[in-house]
Amino acid sequence: MAQRLRTDHDLPSLRIAFGDGGREVVRFWLVRGAGEPELAAQCQASELGPVDFPDGDGDGTVTDDQFSLPSDVLFELSQRIPGLGSSDSPPDNALWLELVSPRGYLHLVPWEQLLQPLGRPLVRLPNYTVRPQAQSQTLEVALCASTPVFRGEFDPPATLARLARLWVTMAGKPTTVHLFCDQWAHAQVAELVADLDGVHVADPSGWGAVAHPASMVSNAWLEWIGGTLEGRALDVVHLVGYGYLSAGRGAVALAATPTSSAREHAEFVGAAQLAQFVASRGAWTFVVSGPPDNYSGAALRDVADSLAINSPGISIAHDLTLDPDVNQLTRVVELIYAGQDSITEPLPGIACWAHPKFVEYPEENLITRTGHSAMVGAATQTVLAAPNTPASVASGTRYLEALQAQWSATGGGAIDADAVAALRRVSDVLEHRAAEFRGDS
Repeated sequence: MAQRLRTDHDLPSLRIAFGDGGREVVRFWLVRGAGEPELAAQCQASELGPVDFPDGDGDGTVTDDQFSLPSDVLFELSQRIPGLGSSDSPPDNALWLELVSPRGYLHLVPWEQLLQPLGRPLVRLPNYTVRPQAQSQTLEVALCASTPVFRGEFDPPATLARLARLWVTMAGKPTTVHLFCDQWAHAQVAELVADLDGVHVADPSGWGAVAHPASMVSNAWLEWIGGTLEGRALDVVHLVGYGYLSAGRGAVALAATPTSSAREHAEFVGAAQLAQFVASRGAWTFVVSGPPDNYSGAALRDVADSLAINSPGISIAHDLTLDPDVNQLTRVVELIYAGQDSITEPLPGIACWAHPKFVEYPEENLITRTGHSAMVGAATQTVLAAPNTPASVASGTRYLEALQAQWSATGGGAIDADAVAALRRVSDVLEHRAAEFRGDS
């Protein structure tokens, strides 16, 4: 589907994949829109770094600073990329990254850092052509930070306060931020955000009483967030925590529970749990930020990539080592939510999977002129746009969009009559639920 997005939006793109049916050679192609990809450079995989992310050791020791781009590859790309021209979708100097099959673990490589000398911000193309139907009047954000260790450079209270201020001041719409943190940090977090309107700090001491167990979300933190917010829908789920990589799969390391004492074991939350939680809350944006002394940036990129593959939406892996003052994340938030394109330079601390649609998108089958699913009915749209959207309507809309996106992908963009009928039945159920919520007869 990345190829179709590139074609439909005439995007200047860099394609990266293994060559020759193995994992010894990495090839770089340049292509714009519907043009034919041209091989620009290649190198031995070993020249980039440990791109095999050694399986089985489970220690997550592969770090971003172990990777580098050969100078001859960088030179060839720097000479040829200007010929691709600017991007019609913001940022106007964006270079859109396609990691096509066979990609192995290439999606874990910090390309945003390696390609920074090219002078253009990178955006990773997602897997879907459907744009999520977002709440347009308000923004609901769940922001959670936790650490299983009590040493190092990670300061959860200061980080949460900085990020909460970003969301409520820079998103360009009325925003409510729900903060979740370790019990030891609660008092300091509450003090640091006391001056911010629209920020609510949950009390960790009573997390067990409100935790809402779910069939797949068997994690104290996600159960606490879900129970605290009850039926309220979310737009954004933003986690801050250490990344952990094992056997090529990423996870976020959190304290065992919100009230854990020092040096208790860590709880690892994987992509499957997070995808299920994000979908159940109706969220269309997932952000995971790694602290300055993060164990594995690759782990967080894997989690974000997995969610980008799972369903339509925005997915971001954010590196606080490279963005300590969150200026890079601020510019991304301004673009996606406030529609302000202030991105003029590379963003090495941001790996972002974003649909060109969040700014402009052409009309296509079952897609409205503004790029939303045409299957989302009027009552559903009204409830989505209103404050306090019920999670059942938001998550149902995400399900409908995901079905449409999946069936479009398998059908080469077209959906047969039976599938359309099935989508309409799902849409009708959503409309009925939305009408009940509005109190319609």
